[in-house]
Amino acid sequence: MPGVRREDSGFTLLEIMLVMLVLGMIVAMVSVSLSGSIKAVDSTLDQGDIYYRAEVAMERIREDLAAVVLPDDVEFIGGGQESGHGAELLLSFASMAHVVFDRENDHPGMALIGYSMVQDPDHPGQCLLFRSDELYRPGGEKEQQEPGAEAFLLTDRLLAVGFVFIGRDGAAVEQWNTTVEQQQEEQERQLPVAVSCTLEFQLNQEQGSSLVFETTVVLPLGMIQGENDEG
Repeated sequence: MPGVRREDSGFTLLEIMLVMLVLGMIVAMVSVSLSGSIKAVDSTLDQGDIYYRAEVAMERIREDLAAVVLPDDVEFIGGGQESGHGAELLLSFASMAHVVFDRENDHPGMALIGYSMVQDPDHPGQCLLFRSDELYRPGGEKEQQEPGAEAFLLTDRLLAVGFVFIGRDGAAVEQWNTTVEQQQEEQERQLPVAVSCTLEFQLNQEQGSSLVFETTVVLPLGMIQGENDEG
């Protein structure tokens, strides 16, 4: 109609810029929230992976130590020491917990078992825990077990591995050796009554966080030796 003024129906540049600003803020908030959720999920999965590794390693260590035996020609030796294979030998002993992988050429029995730790070449600051398992053969050559080509990886992502040995008097020591010197032949070879194991896994290298797991294993033969002495 004549004399009636029509308003423009389009958006101004200022309105478009305001809309883009609001949309940008919404996208930024959603991205931050989503990123935090993804990190939380990744952290949970990472922790679950470490708990699984710790459970497998600890179960193997418990089974090996719970079945410890002390034959005349094999010593129980615990504590950090150089093995000569570029690894630190943590434990060396005889046990009835031999793991049979090849049922056609192998059989259960007493084994010479060794636990050793080496630096992870792919992850500086982390360590690898190896377990060696060699079937004890009566009448054969029985050198003290050391980690070698037969050792297999038990777990990785470790920052530290520690063993503490508890004697019959309840005292805890960091080293144990049943070897009796020739001038002390009257001395009895004694096993610890219990062994505590601590595994520290790296959780987040940037944050310097870690998870620590600990277990204590009672050695039945060590307990029997102690009861016989008291008797």
